[in-house]
Amino acid sequence: MSIQILKFELIQWILLLNNVQVLNEIQELKEKSPQPTAVTNSRQFGCGKGIFSDVADDFDETPPGFEEYIM
Repeated sequence: MSIQILKFELIQWILLLNNVQVLNEIQELKEKSPQPTAVTNSRQFGCGKGIFSDVADDFDETPPGFEEYIM
């Protein structure tokens, strides 16, 4: 079972809960668990240099049929 499916099933189960004691236990687990870290942007300017070794001579030309989209 994938993590996405597991999360979805748990969320659905929690939404249906009416037992305050179980909900309080879930809240305690949440408070004890480490906080998820935010994903940082690891992009760095110029990090793709040397990846493409061959670019077509007409790369910058507008493809046929796209002239109307050029401002």
